[in-house]
Amino acid sequence: MRGLIRAAILLGLIFGGLLLTERLVVYAFDPREVEPATLDLKSMSAHRFEASSGRELVYWSAPPRKGRPTVLYLHGNAGNLSNRAPRFRIFLKRGYGLIAPAYPSSSGSEGWPVERAIRADSAEFYKALIGGEITGTPVVPVVYGESIGAAVAIHLNADTDVAPKAILLEAPFTSLKDVAEAIQPELLLLTGLMQNAWSSKDHASELEAPLLVLHGANDPLIPIAQGRAIFEAASSPKKQFYKVPGAGHIDVWTRAAQRRIFEFLGTF
Repeated sequence: MRGLIRAAILLGLIFGGLLLTERLVVYAFDPREVEPATLDLKSMSAHRFEASSGRELVYWSAPPRKGRPTVLYLHGNAGNLSNRAPRFRIFLKRGYGLIAPAYPSSSGSEGWPVERAIRADSAEFYKALIGGEITGTPVVPVVYGESIGAAVAIHLNADTDVAPKAILLEAPFTSLKDVAEAIQPELLLLTGLMQNAWSSKDHASELEAPLLVLHGANDPLIPIAQGRAIFEAASSPKKQFYKVPGAGHIDVWTRAAQRRIFEFLGTF
Protein backbone atom coordinates (compact mmCIF):
# COMPACT_ATOMS: atom_id res chain seq x y z
CA MET A 1 0.00 0.00 0.00
CA ARG A 2 2.78 2.41 0.91
CA GLY A 3 4.42 1.68 -2.44
CA LEU A 4 1.20 2.52 -4.27
CA ILE A 5 0.85 5.78 -2.33
CA ARG A 6 4.43 6.76 -3.12
CA ALA A 7 3.86 5.93 -6.79
CA ALA A 8 0.67 8.02 -6.83
CA ILE A 9 2.47 10.96 -5.24
CA LEU A 10 5.35 10.68 -7.70
CA LEU A 11 2.99 10.57 -10.67
CA GLY A 12 1.15 13.58 -9.28
CA LEU A 13 4.38 15.54 -8.96
CA ILE A 14 5.45 14.59 -12.48
CA PHE A 15 2.05 15.46 -13.95
CA GLY A 16 1.87 18.71 -11.98
CA GLY A 17 5.35 19.59 -13.19
CA LEU A 18 4.32 18.90 -16.76
CA LEU A 19 1.29 21.17 -16.41
CA LEU A 20 3.39 23.99 -14.96
CA THR A 21 6.06 23.57 -17.64
CA GLU A 22 3.39 23.59 -20.34
CA ARG A 23 1.87 26.73 -18.85
CA LEU A 24 5.22 28.54 -18.78
CA VAL A 25 6.17 27.51 -22.31
CA VAL A 26 2.83 27.86 -24.08
CA TYR A 27 1.75 31.06 -22.33
CA ALA A 28 4.91 33.04 -21.62
CA PHE A 29 2.92 36.20 -20.96
CA ASP A 30 4.03 39.39 -19.28
CA PRO A 31 1.32 40.32 -16.73
CA ARG A 32 2.32 43.98 -16.45
CA GLU A 33 -0.31 46.51 -17.45
CA VAL A 34 0.94 49.36 -19.62
CA GLU A 35 -0.92 52.45 -20.79
CA PRO A 36 -0.89 52.81 -24.60
CA ALA A 37 -0.15 56.54 -24.39
CA THR A 38 3.26 55.77 -22.85
CA LEU A 39 4.13 53.90 -26.06
CA ASP A 40 3.27 56.75 -28.44
CA LEU A 41 -0.13 55.20 -29.12
CA LYS A 42 -2.04 58.34 -28.25
CA SER A 43 -5.16 57.40 -30.21
CA MET A 44 -5.46 54.11 -28.33
CA SER A 45 -6.97 53.75 -24.89
CA ALA A 46 -7.07 50.89 -22.39
CA HIS A 47 -10.35 49.43 -21.17
CA ARG A 48 -11.63 46.45 -19.21
CA PHE A 49 -14.14 43.83 -20.29
CA GLU A 50 -15.83 41.69 -17.65
CA ALA A 51 -16.42 38.18 -18.94
CA SER A 52 -19.28 36.05 -17.63
CA SER A 53 -16.65 34.00 -15.80
CA GLY A 54 -15.96 37.04 -13.63
CA ARG A 55 -12.53 37.61 -15.18
CA GLU A 56 -11.67 41.19 -16.09
CA LEU A 57 -9.80 41.36 -19.37
CA VAL A 58 -7.79 44.34 -20.54
CA TYR A 59 -8.15 45.49 -24.12
CA TRP A 60 -6.80 48.41 -26.10
CA SER A 61 -8.86 50.16 -28.75
CA ALA A 62 -8.73 52.97 -31.29
CA PRO A 63 -11.46 54.02 -33.73
CA PRO A 64 -10.99 53.81 -37.51
CA ARG A 65 -10.90 56.68 -39.93
CA LYS A 66 -13.98 56.91 -42.10
CA GLY A 67 -14.06 54.10 -44.65
CA ARG A 68 -11.48 51.92 -42.90
CA PRO A 69 -12.28 48.58 -41.22
CA THR A 70 -11.46 47.69 -37.63
CA VAL A 71 -8.84 45.03 -36.95
CA LEU A 72 -9.32 42.66 -34.03
CA TYR A 73 -5.72 41.78 -33.15
CA LEU A 74 -5.10 38.49 -31.32
CA HIS A 75 -1.54 38.49 -30.03
CA GLY A 76 0.96 35.66 -29.74
CA ASN A 77 2.15 33.63 -26.78
CA ALA A 78 4.92 35.84 -25.39
CA GLY A 79 5.16 39.26 -23.77
CA ASN A 80 2.13 41.53 -23.65
CA LEU A 81 0.27 44.11 -25.72
CA SER A 82 3.09 46.64 -25.37
CA ASN A 83 5.40 44.37 -27.39
CA ARG A 84 3.04 44.82 -30.36
CA ALA A 85 3.17 48.64 -30.20
CA PRO A 86 5.28 48.98 -33.40
CA ARG A 87 2.71 47.01 -35.36
CA PHE A 88 -0.17 48.91 -33.79
CA ARG A 89 1.40 52.21 -34.85
CA ILE A 90 1.50 51.02 -38.46
CA PHE A 91 -2.18 50.03 -38.41
CA LEU A 92 -3.17 53.32 -36.80
CA LYS A 93 -1.04 55.44 -39.14
CA ARG A 94 -2.94 53.90 -42.05
CA GLY A 95 -6.27 54.75 -40.44
CA TYR A 96 -7.41 51.31 -39.37
CA GLY A 97 -9.45 50.86 -36.24
CA LEU A 98 -7.77 48.54 -33.78
CA ILE A 99 -9.03 46.42 -30.91
CA ALA A 100 -6.49 44.26 -29.08
CA PRO A 101 -7.68 42.11 -26.17
CA ALA A 102 -5.17 40.58 -23.76
CA TYR A 103 -5.49 36.96 -22.69
CA PRO A 104 -5.71 35.98 -19.00
CA SER A 105 -2.44 36.84 -17.19
CA SER A 106 -1.28 39.10 -20.05
CA SER A 107 -1.15 42.91 -19.84
CA GLY A 108 -3.17 43.16 -16.63
CA SER A 109 -5.94 40.72 -17.56
CA GLU A 110 -7.10 38.43 -14.77
CA GLY A 111 -7.18 34.66 -14.68
CA TRP A 112 -5.08 31.61 -15.50
CA PRO A 113 -4.40 31.06 -19.21
CA VAL A 114 -5.67 27.74 -20.52
CA GLU A 115 -7.22 26.92 -23.88
CA ARG A 116 -10.74 26.57 -22.51
CA ALA A 117 -10.68 29.99 -20.80
CA ILE A 118 -9.05 31.82 -23.70
CA ARG A 119 -11.47 30.31 -26.19
CA ALA A 120 -14.52 31.17 -24.07
CA ASP A 121 -13.34 34.72 -23.34
CA SER A 122 -12.49 35.39 -26.99
CA ALA A 123 -15.89 34.19 -28.20
CA GLU A 124 -17.67 36.31 -25.60
CA PHE A 125 -15.57 39.37 -26.43
CA TYR A 126 -16.25 38.92 -30.16
CA LYS A 127 -19.99 38.64 -29.53
CA ALA A 128 -19.87 41.87 -27.54
CA LEU A 129 -17.91 43.57 -30.32
CA ILE A 130 -20.33 42.66 -33.11
CA GLY A 131 -23.22 43.48 -30.77
CA GLY A 132 -21.96 47.02 -30.19
CA GLU A 133 -21.07 46.67 -26.51
CA ILE A 134 -17.36 47.32 -27.02
CA THR A 135 -17.38 50.42 -29.23
CA GLY A 136 -20.98 51.62 -28.87
CA THR A 137 -21.82 50.53 -32.40
CA PRO A 138 -21.84 47.05 -33.98
CA VAL A 139 -18.51 46.14 -35.57
CA VAL A 140 -17.74 43.18 -37.82
CA PRO A 141 -13.94 43.21 -37.74
CA VAL A 142 -11.06 41.90 -39.75
CA VAL A 143 -9.38 39.34 -37.47
CA TYR A 144 -5.59 39.17 -37.30
CA GLY A 145 -4.12 36.22 -35.40
CA GLU A 146 -0.41 36.02 -34.62
CA SER A 147 1.11 32.58 -33.83
CA ILE A 148 -1.03 31.17 -31.03
CA GLY A 149 -3.37 34.06 -31.81
CA ALA A 150 -3.86 32.40 -35.20
CA ALA A 151 -5.21 29.34 -33.36
CA VAL A 152 -7.45 31.62 -31.29
CA ALA A 153 -8.70 33.22 -34.53
CA ILE A 154 -9.46 29.86 -36.15
CA HIS A 155 -11.38 28.65 -33.10
CA LEU A 156 -13.13 32.02 -32.77
CA ASN A 157 -14.33 31.69 -36.34
CA ALA A 158 -15.73 28.25 -35.47
CA ASP A 159 -17.46 29.58 -32.34
CA THR A 160 -19.38 32.46 -33.93
CA ASP A 161 -22.44 32.76 -36.14
CA VAL A 162 -21.15 36.03 -37.65
CA ALA A 163 -18.02 35.48 -39.70
CA PRO A 164 -15.29 38.13 -39.63
CA LYS A 165 -14.97 40.50 -42.57
CA ALA A 166 -11.65 38.78 -43.34
CA ILE A 167 -9.01 36.74 -41.52
CA LEU A 168 -5.22 37.09 -41.50
CA LEU A 169 -3.17 34.30 -39.93
CA GLU A 170 0.50 34.73 -39.14
CA ALA A 171 2.45 31.48 -38.62
CA PRO A 172 -0.56 29.25 -37.92
CA PHE A 173 -0.02 25.69 -36.74
CA THR A 174 -2.08 22.52 -37.11
CA SER A 175 -2.03 21.81 -33.35
CA LEU A 176 0.23 22.51 -30.39
CA LYS A 177 1.03 18.82 -30.14
CA ASP A 178 2.20 18.86 -33.75
CA VAL A 179 4.44 21.84 -32.96
CA ALA A 180 5.89 20.12 -29.89
CA GLU A 181 6.52 16.90 -31.80
CA ALA A 182 8.24 18.81 -34.62
CA ILE A 183 10.59 20.46 -32.12
CA GLN A 184 11.21 17.44 -29.88
CA PRO A 185 10.08 14.23 -31.64
CA GLU A 186 11.81 12.09 -29.01
CA LEU A 187 9.37 13.40 -26.38
CA LEU A 188 6.31 11.99 -28.11
CA LEU A 189 5.01 10.37 -24.90
CA LEU A 190 5.10 13.66 -23.00
CA THR A 191 3.56 15.74 -25.80
CA GLY A 192 0.66 13.30 -25.76
CA LEU A 193 -0.11 14.51 -22.22
CA MET A 194 -0.43 18.18 -23.22
CA GLN A 195 -3.60 19.82 -21.88
CA ASN A 196 -3.67 22.67 -24.41
CA ALA A 197 -4.31 21.15 -27.81
CA TRP A 198 -5.37 24.13 -29.93
CA SER A 199 -6.17 21.75 -32.77
CA SER A 200 -6.54 24.27 -35.57
CA LYS A 201 -6.59 21.55 -38.22
CA ASP A 202 -9.98 20.40 -36.87
CA HIS A 203 -11.56 23.78 -37.70
CA ALA A 204 -9.55 25.02 -40.68
CA SER A 205 -12.20 23.88 -43.16
CA GLU A 206 -14.67 26.27 -41.50
CA LEU A 207 -12.64 29.30 -42.65
CA GLU A 208 -14.85 30.80 -45.35
CA ALA A 209 -14.07 34.53 -45.08
CA PRO A 210 -11.37 36.04 -47.32
CA LEU A 211 -8.09 34.70 -45.96
CA LEU A 212 -4.42 35.68 -45.99
CA VAL A 213 -1.86 33.33 -44.43
CA LEU A 214 1.69 34.58 -43.81
CA HIS A 215 4.49 32.26 -42.76
CA GLY A 216 8.22 32.79 -42.45
CA ALA A 217 10.14 30.73 -44.97
CA ASN A 218 12.66 29.77 -42.27
CA ASP A 219 10.37 29.50 -39.24
CA PRO A 220 12.29 27.33 -36.72
CA LEU A 221 9.35 26.99 -34.33
CA ILE A 222 6.32 26.27 -36.50
CA PRO A 223 7.15 24.40 -39.71
CA ILE A 224 5.85 26.24 -42.75
CA ALA A 225 4.20 22.98 -43.83
CA GLN A 226 1.75 23.43 -40.95
CA GLY A 227 0.79 26.90 -42.13
CA ARG A 228 0.38 25.53 -45.65
CA ALA A 229 -1.86 22.72 -44.31
CA ILE A 230 -4.18 25.26 -42.66
CA PHE A 231 -4.31 27.26 -45.88
CA GLU A 232 -5.07 24.22 -48.02
CA ALA A 233 -7.84 23.07 -45.66
CA ALA A 234 -9.57 26.48 -45.59
CA SER A 235 -12.81 26.69 -47.57
CA SER A 236 -12.48 30.38 -48.44
CA PRO A 237 -12.86 31.00 -52.19
CA LYS A 238 -10.64 34.06 -51.76
CA LYS A 239 -7.43 33.01 -50.08
CA GLN A 240 -3.75 33.83 -50.41
CA PHE A 241 -0.62 32.24 -48.96
CA TYR A 242 2.52 34.32 -48.65
CA LYS A 243 5.84 32.70 -47.76
CA VAL A 244 7.86 35.55 -46.28
CA PRO A 245 11.39 35.29 -47.75
CA GLY A 246 14.18 35.10 -45.18
CA ALA A 247 11.81 35.36 -42.21
CA GLY A 248 11.73 33.13 -39.16
CA HIS A 249 9.01 33.15 -36.51
CA ILE A 250 9.22 36.61 -34.94
CA ASP A 251 10.40 38.70 -37.89
CA VAL A 252 7.55 38.10 -40.34
CA TRP A 253 6.64 41.78 -40.65
CA THR A 254 9.13 42.60 -43.38
CA ARG A 255 8.38 45.46 -45.76
CA ALA A 256 7.33 42.93 -48.40
CA ALA A 257 4.98 41.25 -45.92
CA GLN A 258 3.48 44.59 -44.90
CA ARG A 259 2.80 45.41 -48.54
CA ARG A 260 0.97 42.11 -48.91
CA ILE A 261 -0.99 42.69 -45.69
CA PHE A 262 -2.18 46.16 -46.65
CA GLU A 263 -2.92 45.24 -50.25
CA PHE A 264 -5.17 42.52 -48.83
CA LEU A 265 -6.77 44.86 -46.28
CA GLY A 266 -7.25 47.54 -48.94
CA THR A 267 -9.97 45.43 -50.54
CA PHE A 268 -12.28 45.88 -47.56
